[in-house]
Amino acid sequence: MNWFLIIVTVVVAILVLLVSLYLVVNYQHPEDRNQAWIPKIVVLLGFAVAFWTILLFPLDVANQQACALNVPLSSCETTLPMTQLWYAVYIAAMAITFVAVPFSIFYYEADSDWSFPRRVLSGFLWAFGTVVVMVLLICIPYAFAGYAVYDVQGARSGLLPVSYLSDQDYPFSQCIGLFSYYNAAGNAPAVNTSLTTLGYNCNVFINRVSDQWKQRVSIIVYAMVIVATVGWVLFMVFGAIGIVMLPMDWIREFIGRPKATITRSQYIDRARDLARRAKDILALADALKREERERGRSWRWRRNAKALNAQLLVLEEEEHQLEMVYPQVRTPTYKWVLTVMSFWLKFFGGLLGLVLSVCWVLQIILYILIDPPVTPLLNSLFIKANNVFPLFGTLLFGVFAFYLQLAVVKGNFKFGLNLLLFRVHPMRPGATLMSSFLFNVGLILLATTATIQFCAAAFQLYADGTAVLDIFGNQLTSIQGLRYIYTENIFIYCFLAFVALSLAWAAVRGPDRWKRTKVEDAYMM
Repeated sequence: MNWFLIIVTVVVAILVLLVSLYLVVNYQHPEDRNQAWIPKIVVLLGFAVAFWTILLFPLDVANQQACALNVPLSSCETTLPMTQLWYAVYIAAMAITFVAVPFSIFYYEADSDWSFPRRVLSGFLWAFGTVVVMVLLICIPYAFAGYAVYDVQGARSGLLPVSYLSDQDYPFSQCIGLFSYYNAAGNAPAVNTSLTTLGYNCNVFINRVSDQWKQRVSIIVYAMVIVATVGWVLFMVFGAIGIVMLPMDWIREFIGRPKATITRSQYIDRARDLARRAKDILALADALKREERERGRSWRWRRNAKALNAQLLVLEEEEHQLEMVYPQVRTPTYKWVLTVMSFWLKFFGGLLGLVLSVCWVLQIILYILIDPPVTPLLNSLFIKANNVFPLFGTLLFGVFAFYLQLAVVKGNFKFGLNLLLFRVHPMRPGATLMSSFLFNVGLILLATTATIQFCAAAFQLYADGTAVLDIFGNQLTSIQGLRYIYTENIFIYCFLAFVALSLAWAAVRGPDRWKRTKVEDAYMM
């Protein structure tokens, strides 16, 4: 075994678990602390599998490059079973999405007066129903259209038997001769009958025959196709929003950062103002409850409830800002230094993210959409980086793939907060319930399937020979009934359209804090 790859894999897997744990701890609601352990375990595994899946791609590339070029990969004794690992990761992702997440949501939201066995039974029944629906949605189309369709080019052969060439009367020519043992009526003549000459053609391209070859795929591959197609709908929204807003938000947070701490008297004054506004919001919430009991949820009630929720979000953000400029810890100076350092890290991370986002957009346009590609771009960069230092190109490739997954997570969090058409469970630091966590983890896992397929298309040249390219580059993009969506790059065009819409929205709407009445100016010292 290649122990270097194994050690790197184990270390990266542990780091991913730590990042997932940080997300859970940083975003969880105070009501869920020290409880709701089953949903927390599912959320932790969901985030970990989402990041493990994307990081399995650079591992696949490093695994493919582990053997010498003159040794076939099937005969290489230092490689990992990447095909089996890909199937295992995708089965785990689907199990978490369609079994563990539904079970945990309904277990978590069950009546608190219910006993533990009853809550488990409720979650199990909902998860079982979800599995039955997904099995029907996958197996019924698989029975009728579970084939991979490949376009092939055939050619009629002009070869003749050796005995026929001994005939001196044969008019030898450099052109391809078309021959047949069948007569014009389509019947086979008697044995030892000479060949029937159909004619000669010096244009070999005319002799090509366009055809399609169908092959039944496995049920696992077909399930991956269905899940990936649904994931593409989420990816083209989340990924596009995230690739724009991830660097932009980091840079904006740095620009709008607090410049200094405030005094105790200033803190008391602003805390009193927040308490007064919180009391007003609570009174409005009680009024809405009375109106709901008396008149129901009218359109006016929904509008007022939405406005009240927006005020609550602003109040929570200002409370966070106030705690930031007046650290209430034993060593406030140390806490303030960490705060300043975190803003500078976001600034440099935003600049790096801006470069990565621009590179991704250029890679899409110049390599994927234009046929033939204008330039391999990042593919050539990774190959040249490997020539400088072994595995350096693989690490650089991993950075681009991991950044794209971060953009998907960012887009999911951002879209949940600013959704206009229908409501998605919002993700807010320090105020996210486990039900919202579980819902969004399921969406991220679905989008991850499309992220891998997107990376396989963007880095096809560099990832040549990998197991994931065989799965996504050949089978998944050739499924009957769906292959034209991928061959015509419909999803990728939609992705770029959402990128343009996100840029326009960010330019017109501006930072979130511009909607306020300059309350944050009190924190700018």
